[in-house]
Amino acid sequence: MPDPDPIADLERRFDFAGALAAARAAGDLPRALRNAIDARDEAQADELLATLSATDDGARAALEVLVRMRRHTQAAVLAERLGDARAIELYQRAHRDLDAARLMEAAGRDRDAGRLLERALDLAGAADKAPIQLALGRILARRGAYPEATRLLQDARKDPALRIEAQRHLVATLAAMGLRDGARDALLELRAAEATTPADLDTYLRDWRDQAAERKTGRDREVIAGRYRLDRLLGAGASGRVFLATDEVAGRQVALKMFFAAGARGGAAYERFVREARLASTLRHPSLVEVYDVSVERGFLVMEFLPGGSLAQRLGQGERLGAVQVKRMALDIVAGLEAAHHRGVVHRDVKPANIFFDARGTAKLGDFGVAHLVDLGQTQTGGLIGTLAYMSPEQITGAPISIAADLYALGITLFEAITGRLPFLGPDFVAQHLGEPAPSASSVAPEVSPAWDGVLAGLLVKNPQERTQTLADLRPQLEALELGSRPLVGARPRRASQPHSIAQLAREGEDEHGPRYQFETPLGATGISQLARAVDTVLDRSVVIERFDSTDAASSALERARLLGRAQSPFVQRALSLDWTARTAVFEAPAGASLAEQPPHLPPAESVRLLKRLARAAAAIHEVGGCHGAISTRTVVLDDGAVPTVMAAGLGVPGDSTPQSDVQAIITLLAGIIGCDATLTALATAICAEVGAPVPAFTSPTDGETLYSAGDALDIAVLAALGAR
Repeated sequence: MPDPDPIADLERRFDFAGALAAARAAGDLPRALRNAIDARDEAQADELLATLSATDDGARAALEVLVRMRRHTQAAVLAERLGDARAIELYQRAHRDLDAARLMEAAGRDRDAGRLLERALDLAGAADKAPIQLALGRILARRGAYPEATRLLQDARKDPALRIEAQRHLVATLAAMGLRDGARDALLELRAAEATTPADLDTYLRDWRDQAAERKTGRDREVIAGRYRLDRLLGAGASGRVFLATDEVAGRQVALKMFFAAGARGGAAYERFVREARLASTLRHPSLVEVYDVSVERGFLVMEFLPGGSLAQRLGQGERLGAVQVKRMALDIVAGLEAAHHRGVVHRDVKPANIFFDARGTAKLGDFGVAHLVDLGQTQTGGLIGTLAYMSPEQITGAPISIAADLYALGITLFEAITGRLPFLGPDFVAQHLGEPAPSASSVAPEVSPAWDGVLAGLLVKNPQERTQTLADLRPQLEALELGSRPLVGARPRRASQPHSIAQLAREGEDEHGPRYQFETPLGATGISQLARAVDTVLDRSVVIERFDSTDAASSALERARLLGRAQSPFVQRALSLDWTARTAVFEAPAGASLAEQPPHLPPAESVRLLKRLARAAAAIHEVGGCHGAISTRTVVLDDGAVPTVMAAGLGVPGDSTPQSDVQAIITLLAGIIGCDATLTALATAICAEVGAPVPAFTSPTDGETLYSAGDALDIAVLAALGAR
């Protein structure tokens, strides 16, 4: 019986040239393109691609083939032409970060573009830096980070091809910093190369602002005119609804909150919406739901869509969160609340319905519709604002509102999350909040550790003056709850209790033109340094700041931090800046948890992949003449995709270390995960035995590069065994 698909028969026999000819004869050009690529016939592949790309339908078919065949560069160019949302990702896969960042900028994703360009600049060779410096400098200048932008633009203008464009931005940036003399000098240099440039600085700046306004107006019209396609209703209330929507420009799903009571301008519901819109433009933190766009006139907010749903949804479905999950959630919410409090904002409605989870399980606090700028001594007006079951006694009685109100509501929320029920069951919540002591969590749910009782009791004290005073006081109590784990950089020192005046915290914060790294919270200490977590207010990400003391040991640690910062590996924590005078280093905060906190369970192929990635991290450090010296389960963070980050912050006093000791530390770490002796031979034997593969031959590794070679040999053996199954 003849084969119903002779082309498939040729493909199964790896006769791609024959399959190419047969597909062309049958008029199946997409299949012909795929076989031309498999046959490595570039001439025919280019011809077929050109033919298919002549029409939109053909181009879409060609795009699917290119994506499947991992022709990322060609696929990215075609996707951009078609307006396909995958273009950004494809450019990134093709390592064309400038193009990916360009599309991110066009989509209004400046922060994503900035982070991408920062990493690209770290990895770029000297000859490739200038275009990245120009693009990153332009973004940072637009976001008000003028000193960093100036340095990048000055470096970019050294490239003759980019000199004029970089100089244009440099003039405006220097003027924005108040350095008008420097701006005039830069303008004179620009006029020497471009005679049509206005000679007067104010005229130049006015033209520059007009051009920027025209660009912004065009973007605003695009935002207003049908950018967000409504997909389905997520929830509804008396005055508005929340939709899942697609941002057609950015190519992402968003949550769009629409206020429908258009005729109620001036009413309480509308005032809540306006308040939320205004606060959304000022509050930025990784643990707060991000707001992408606001239109008070049209009555909508566009926020990040969090596929993990809310805590209320999880509890409503009968889900019980484990102690580790609740602890992680609590620390996330504490960080978000602290950012809000430092902005002078009390949330006033902390509850499960306003706590959301992203795809990685990170908790984020949302819905600032009832939040308000208040100070100790000010009472609330307009009746009860908040949700009664989670409301503090002072909110119920109309007493002065402070940070303590959020701490009480957080205590109610944590009690419910850990036990599965509220501490006060109603229906008379008012009487219970005002006069009935909260039960202990362990008495309500015997499986709950009694360690929770003290923490929750401190949060649920009736008198706000006697309640746990600050989030900085609460954080170490929460961290101590995870039994058997070790903090990443040591326990945080408990700070003395402080007055819970929101005005005092607000004065400690900075306005939008303040330092780049803000909202610091203590993160721990080593013997030679203090660590803090902060927010990069320019690119909206978490960072770790390490401040070293003046000892010789600290100077050695600073030098190690400098070397680790030069490693330029995606598997080593990035150093964003290092100030020798201030003895301070700023690092990017990695995603995930340390191996000490959450030991992974990895299949053989993933174990080998982890070994190779850690070897790559060590190799990058060894190539710049350094050693890590502290690789362990405490200093390796694993994200949800099993991608490791070797920490550079919080390593403590450097000891005597060699590349060989780093290699042994990695082997010991993997052996602990797999459960075998801490030798590479034992490690390879255990992994190969699990998949039925022969143990490959390899030389004894002496540094990161030779360890990677050994891991590569092991990887090939494992994949071959898995493929033969």
